Amino acid sequence: MASAVFAAIILLSFVVALLSRRNHTQQDSRDFFTASGQFGGLLVFLLTVGETYSIGSIMGFPAAAMHQGLPFIDWFLGYIVLAYPVGYFLNPLLWKAGKHYGALTFADLFRAHYQSRFLEIAVTLSTIFFLLPLGELQMAGLLTTIEEFHWSASPLTIATGAALLTFSWLALSGVRAPAFVSAIKDSIVVIAIALIAFAVLRHSSWHDLAAASRAMPLSTPKGNVYALTTILTQALGFCVAPQTIAFIFTAKSARTVRRNQIVMPLYMLMFPLLLLSALYASATGLPVTGKNSVFIAVASALLPSWGFGLVAAACALSGLVILAGICLSIGSLVSHNLVQGLPDARQKSCAKIVITLYLIFSVYAAMHFSILMPELTTVYYFGITQLFPAVLCMVLRFPVPADFVAAGFLAGETLSLLLAFFDISTGGVNVGFIGLLLNAAIAATGYVRSTKLSRPGL
Repeated sequence: MASAVFAAIILLSFVVALLSRRNHTQQDSRDFFTASGQFGGLLVFLLTVGETYSIGSIMGFPAAAMHQGLPFIDWFLGYIVLAYPVGYFLNPLLWKAGKHYGALTFADLFRAHYQSRFLEIAVTLSTIFFLLPLGELQMAGLLTTIEEFHWSASPLTIATGAALLTFSWLALSGVRAPAFVSAIKDSIVVIAIALIAFAVLRHSSWHDLAAASRAMPLSTPKGNVYALTTILTQALGFCVAPQTIAFIFTAKSARTVRRNQIVMPLYMLMFPLLLLSALYASATGLPVTGKNSVFIAVASALLPSWGFGLVAAACALSGLVILAGICLSIGSLVSHNLVQGLPDARQKSCAKIVITLYLIFSVYAAMHFSILMPELTTVYYFGITQLFPAVLCMVLRFPVPADFVAAGFLAGETLSLLLAFFDISTGGVNVGFIGLLLNAAIAATGYVRSTKLSRPGL
């Protein structure tokens, strides 16, 4: 029964992706990547909020909460909550900038505003580099989910099947496919989380869950420093993520983008329910086979067969929808920004080749690497957040020269990676935050210099 329910939902996702193609069989590159800016509030909401309910959140949050306790919960929930008010002000400005410059991709904004081909290439390469691990994160989560079925198929076969399904969605109708599939995914995710929360409360006592919560690792002064700096760093990075900005470009208006930001915090209501699965696993000593399998293990232990199939499908679609968005971001950056001058029709073909290669890489990485999902997310934010000062200067029209912008984000990325790679002690301060301070200082220097030069005699 579990396999039948899982297969039916996955098949439904393909049918929905096929239906999204209706009236859009002949797509140019703008329609393929951004739906020609025709999405209304609901589709934009489903796309942009998908980052909150990714497989990294659904499976990674309970796993990391169980292993790392309150220090992790503090910063993980904190950065998402802060990202929404930041996005309320920033995202509509990004939409307006995209409209003004006719931007198709994230990197188009940098080329058009700063009038710099070097900056466009630097932003493109940097973004692709930091997006690479996210594909592995989605694939690893999917494999962890499927393992609970105990099918005879090898992990390679399962991952390859997931890659083919993702590619088929995108080949059918570009960004429209994950947008339409997100409607199914989000509905099933909410039902799945509620089912598990109900099952946990039914099979355990408040006393046991409270005891498990008290046994969690507590925050320390150093941990609080890390939490605060991580909340700030990742909240800013969340709002300038290339896939998020690409989804913003699909909206009809800036008003649509702003109104969505008001509703998005409601999705945070599900995280306390996710935490219940971690508390149950800890209280009962539930056997957990993998680093990230707490949520799916609880579902397997407590839910009937059909319920487990539903939960597994929710996790799988969460990973695949996010993977599709990452594929579109990387494909568009290569075909539109890195390779310059391609005709419109060839941009789509080039993007599909890039997407294929990226999916192969993600399958390979998932086969050979194993890491706690939030750790991959943290590394991703080291780099992506460094683009925030440049984006802020862009939308607020601060006169910062392109060379200072490039020097700022490259220096911030380099410093963050060096501190992390060599494990240099920072007193608990997030290394991405330290890189961001250096980045902002360079951008501020460029602003002061530009302002002085524009005022003769000073």
